This record gives sequence, C-alpha cells and structure tokens, in this order.
Amino acid sequence: MQAAGPVVAAAVLAVAHLLSPHAARAEAGPAPCVAGESETRGDSSVDGKELRWEDDSKYNDALTWAHRAWSLGLVKIAPDDAGSVNDLEWRDYSKADGHGGYWQGKPGVDYVYLNSYYMDGRYKDRSSRRHIAVHELGHALGLCHKPDTWASVMWTKVPDNPPTAPTDRDEANYRKLWK
Repeated sequence: MQAAGPVVAAAVLAVAHLLSPHAARAEAGPAPCVAGESETRGDSSVDGKELRWEDDSKYNDALTWAHRAWSLGLVKIAPDDAGSVNDLEWRDYSKADGHGGYWQGKPGVDYVYLNSYYMDGRYKDRSSRRHIAVHELGHALGLCHKPDTWASVMWTKVPDNPPTAPTDRDEANYRKLWK
C-alpha cells in the first residue's frame, strides 16, 4: 500500500496542472530576452502595481485564462470599473500578417489585439488561443520575447503543444521585474 503513495501523488499533481495555470514547478532562474529586446516596467501597461483592463474581444475564454495565469500576486490584474481607468483594452482584428496577436503600448490606454484570422484558423484550438493571450498579456506586464531554446510562454512562435501558462522561467522574469 505504501508504494502507491508516490504514484497517487504524481497523478494528483498531473491533474492539478490541467485545472490550474499555476502547476507545481521546479525553481528556475530568469531567461534572457531575444537580441534587441529588454524587460522594463516602463514598457508595460501596468500603472503602479495594478493593471486594469476591459475587453471588446470574442475570445473571452483565452483572455480570462490569461488574467488568471498571470495573477501571481505582485501586479493586481483586474477588470476596469466605474471607479478606475483602464490601462489595457483587448481587441480583435483580422489580417494575414503572421501574428496570432500583438501588444501595443500607446500613450494612455494600451491594447492587446487578437487576430481572428489565425485564432479562428490555424490557432482555433483552446490551447493555442490561451497561449497567445497569455503571451500578449506577458508583454503588457513588461516581458520580452524569449529565445526558442528556453521553456517560455514568451517564445516568438506558437509551438506544437504550446504552454498555456507562464513557465517557471517566465515567473522568474516576472518576479525579477515586479518584486
């Protein structure tokens, strides 16, 4: 009977990973940015340590997942309300430009654009949509692209079986930036 304990514990962790974007992971250090990019608070949509958002997107599952995935405790991510001003708006567009989405920092309100051309085509599965939304919200939090040799939701491409939550390295970069 005692030998079943580790097997059951492993099964519970595997199921927990499917239910939560914050699965138990080994500790890892931050990953570097791709050449020419950097991570700074100034290149984010965060106001103080709060990011207020509103959406005009049909991809509510993906953006809701992204908000929950990045809710790591250092930056408050919350919907806009009558007593606040939004920092970020989620919008849709459609163009064969090679991108599933992109973050655009602007004076005032920043935007995350999700590309319905790809989100309803090549990336129509839930995992790819969630990956794209988590990736773009990572940019809104000030994170840069990571080389494809590092395990990261901030890769420059949507891989097969994409990560749908920040990896341990992404969390390390987030914590380094927002501690």
